[in-house]
Amino acid sequence: MTTLLEIAGQTDVGQNRHDNQDTYLAGPLWTDHSVLLAVIDGVGGYAGGAEAAALARESIGQYMATPTGDTLTMLREAVVFANNQIVQQRQQNPALARMCCVLTVVVADAQLGRLYYVHVGDTRLYRFRQGQLEKITHDHSLVGVREDANQLTEREAMRHPRRNEILRDVGSMPHRVDDPDFLESGESDFEPGDVLLLCSDGLTDMLTRAQLMDVLGQPMPVAEQIEALIGAANEAGGHDNITVVLGRYSAPEGAEIAPALPIDDSRSATASIRVGTQGLMQSEATLAAEALPEQPPKRRWGALVLVVLGVLAGVLWWQLSPSEPTPRPQPVRADSARTPKPFTTIDSTRTP
Repeated sequence: MTTLLEIAGQTDVGQNRHDNQDTYLAGPLWTDHSVLLAVIDGVGGYAGGAEAAALARESIGQYMATPTGDTLTMLREAVVFANNQIVQQRQQNPALARMCCVLTVVVADAQLGRLYYVHVGDTRLYRFRQGQLEKITHDHSLVGVREDANQLTEREAMRHPRRNEILRDVGSMPHRVDDPDFLESGESDFEPGDVLLLCSDGLTDMLTRAQLMDVLGQPMPVAEQIEALIGAANEAGGHDNITVVLGRYSAPEGAEIAPALPIDDSRSATASIRVGTQGLMQSEATLAAEALPEQPPKRRWGALVLVVLGVLAGVLWWQLSPSEPTPRPQPVRADSARTPKPFTTIDSTRTP
């Protein structure tokens, strides 16, 4: 099967910044039908945002250079590796003691018809398919949670004074791959005609979903689409650095396309966003909790049969056993409860 993956990336300082703390990856990976794409945004409220982003880019590229197993697992490990490299540099250089970044990283494989992603922060991954734009990642920010829950309109979120406050970052503390509430990851299908858009918030704070779709729907090379998106964001104000990466999957006319592989639910579901709220204002904590309610467990016939058998066994035991007084429940010690650590909201406002 002959396929074509067209990729491009570009970063721009914007209209109001003197330095660019964004960077990106857009290149082939392992074979001629897979690519590695990433947008990395240094947190500009602290010194070293650009250094953190550059170190994350180098670390991820280095880790992903040679395939060593499952692609999604590799991506997750690569981001954790980058995180811990930044932590190490923070410890060695006091001037960069608070540097960190946010990122979205993708491996797209045209032969398998799959995309794999890992995400932390408020950069974004979209998939443009048949004229529709789907936001795949979630913003790890209070404003992003409210927007995803339809408690804020797109315009309200774009203009919110706290839109740049993030809840997760790469580099502020050491992490393991299995740490909860750090990585959002998953996989999905990737079909001919799909366009993947990765971008920093410098784009989505300036352009609406409708404006993004208008550019992505135009028949032009992806490099020209990127220039059009960055140009439109600068015309709208260009308040921040603007970084855009595009990947388009097309195939020659008449080429036979293999069907996409089914999703393995055991490891492909997007990690749920459980936002720590101890350090947040009570109204915002309640709002974040309501934004993503936990889903009830699915009913399964096997569990129902076990419950019925358990009830029957209990009735039989009660009828055959002698009557004894019921023991009192023991009180729970007050000091046995785990005290949650306070959560610190990170202000990612970029400073010139």
